[in-house]
Amino acid sequence: MVKKGLFISIISVGLVFLISTTSHAAAKILKFATAISPPFTILNANQELQGFDIDIAKALCEKMQVQCTFNNDHFSNMILSLKTNKYDAWINAISIDEYHQKDVSFSKPYFSSTIQLMAIKDTTFNAAPVEIKGKTIGAEENSCFIHHLKNAYCDTIKIRIFPTESDAYIALEKGTIDAVIGDSTTLMHWRSKQKDSKKYRLIGLPAKYSNLVWHKYGIAIAKDNVELMKKLNDAINQIKSDGTLRELVKKYFGN
Repeated sequence: MVKKGLFISIISVGLVFLISTTSHAAAKILKFATAISPPFTILNANQELQGFDIDIAKALCEKMQVQCTFNNDHFSNMILSLKTNKYDAWINAISIDEYHQKDVSFSKPYFSSTIQLMAIKDTTFNAAPVEIKGKTIGAEENSCFIHHLKNAYCDTIKIRIFPTESDAYIALEKGTIDAVIGDSTTLMHWRSKQKDSKKYRLIGLPAKYSNLVWHKYGIAIAKDNVELMKKLNDAINQIKSDGTLRELVKKYFGN
């Protein structure tokens, strides 16, 4: 009976060790989600996710000594997927602003950019309130750009919301909207890929909206995930200090 009890105890200890090891291994995998937004995230010919944000995430995972997986999802699913732990983090050129911070937490910024409009070149309006009044501006669903438009122009313009950035670009091509609002880097990248890139022009927002125009990107995580927040911030500090971030910015944006 003593031997049997000892044997059972050994098995129990082994099971506890196995479960502990398995849980530890699971904790070493960081699940990232993103949505297609070239050049930050793209799908290559093999339907694999690539781009600036993907390389940033991989560099951070290397610093944290964890494996990372990437999932292509719809940006409108970000908040719910983080709250339900479907993903650990979202990296998708997401602006750190009060619009998003109500529901998720953000890492330190890893990149900054500006907001602009893009219109057909034959048009002549600018972004001054008197010029843009009555115009229809396209924006991606659940993006902070909708929030910025409402803050800047209130009800003087019409905002048409699209499921994806690509849908907004198609509407601009067809002439069903007057302009698209978006990240200047994304807009310029899309324009450069068009056969007639000269057909489109970028429009800067007025200087009085400078607090809305400049924005910083961070990695979104669930509000209660304090441990991951610290690890991400430490890793961001590392890729900044060792030059990794600078090299990635140079690779994708040339500056």
